[in-house]
Amino acid sequence: MRRLARCRTLLAAAAATTLAGVAAGSSGPVAAAAEHGRGSGTLSKDAEVEVVAEGLYSPRSLAWGPRGRLLVSETGKPPLTAPSECNMESEEIVVEMKCFGFTGSVADISSGKPRRIVENLPSALNLQDMIGPNGLAYSKGRLYTLQAGAPQAIPDDEWLSDGLRNKIKPVAGTLMDVTNPYRPRVVARPGEASYDYIKENPDPTPDFDVANPYSLIPRKRGGFYYVDAAANVLGKIDRWGRTEILTGFPPSEAGSDAVPTCVAEGRDRAVYVGTLTGHGNTGEEGAKAAKVYRYEPWSGDLEVWQEGFSAITGCGFGKKGDFYVTQATSSGFLPSPDDEGGSVIQIARDGTRTELAKGELFFPHGFLAGRDGSIYVTNKCLWWPPGTTGDWDGGEVIKIG
Repeated sequence: MRRLARCRTLLAAAAATTLAGVAAGSSGPVAAAAEHGRGSGTLSKDAEVEVVAEGLYSPRSLAWGPRGRLLVSETGKPPLTAPSECNMESEEIVVEMKCFGFTGSVADISSGKPRRIVENLPSALNLQDMIGPNGLAYSKGRLYTLQAGAPQAIPDDEWLSDGLRNKIKPVAGTLMDVTNPYRPRVVARPGEASYDYIKENPDPTPDFDVANPYSLIPRKRGGFYYVDAAANVLGKIDRWGRTEILTGFPPSEAGSDAVPTCVAEGRDRAVYVGTLTGHGNTGEEGAKAAKVYRYEPWSGDLEVWQEGFSAITGCGFGKKGDFYVTQATSSGFLPSPDDEGGSVIQIARDGTRTELAKGELFFPHGFLAGRDGSIYVTNKCLWWPPGTTGDWDGGEVIKIG
């Protein structure tokens, strides 16, 4: 591991292996720290910032896997579905998300080098990044990914071959059990529920035919909570795979949609959801437009719990109960030209806020608490403007603390 300021050498990915094989080898430096480290659980503004893995394809979510292995979901790289049309310079094509493929994956980065343990997951090139296996969770000995999209939103354009369309539709917008990487299994279809919600509730959700299941966490009572960043909803998936929309989120004061991007369950059993806010929330106003909501499953009450953030892309509770918010930018979304980059905001139990890694992150995403009091986020997760970060394998995982 090296300090973030040092030069980076992209690491080659190892061949894919089964999850059982991952559980068997040596723990590596990251897993060892998680297993044996001790700390106060509250970080200072001068906490050390380290790159613990690089060479990742649009990394999103993080999870502790078997035997403390550190796992990350990769939404992929531009597919070769239709090379003449899948063009970063063609805004019309990119906006309509016509570039589909199977470049998503899950990587084990415990050793510091990405080893893809699950490959060939569905993906698509979006306006500013890749979407695919956005969410990642390891629960009760099983590994799950949350896929973007919905089958109803897959286009019927002639350029998309029937063969590819027939492969994409069954897995778009699903929760997949990928414990066996050679036989991934669909266990729920939250994208379909999100798509139906958009059709039934066009206001305040944006009027377009897209769903984007984005982040999930295991529920303490079984199943999962998830958020959809297109339908702007919080949902629940029970242990039998049944999906229920629990609540929607109102648009921001600037008029853009809420865009929930992360979800966490507190010790009080309430659900906490961070929002990005949509396009147009930028500058001084946009830098304070994002909020964290608190939802009570037993009463259905939804309220603003914390506010004044810029473009939240990750959140969760740390070792000692502090709450953390990953900010993709410092000036809202999309960022202004003078944006100073992302950071992580630590909210202590007494409400004190501490900004971490300011000036050292570029479009960070996700959040994972370490058992030693440190925290982990993915970095270089979006490419806005297109090509900003160079190669598509420029993603990183950062440890703070």
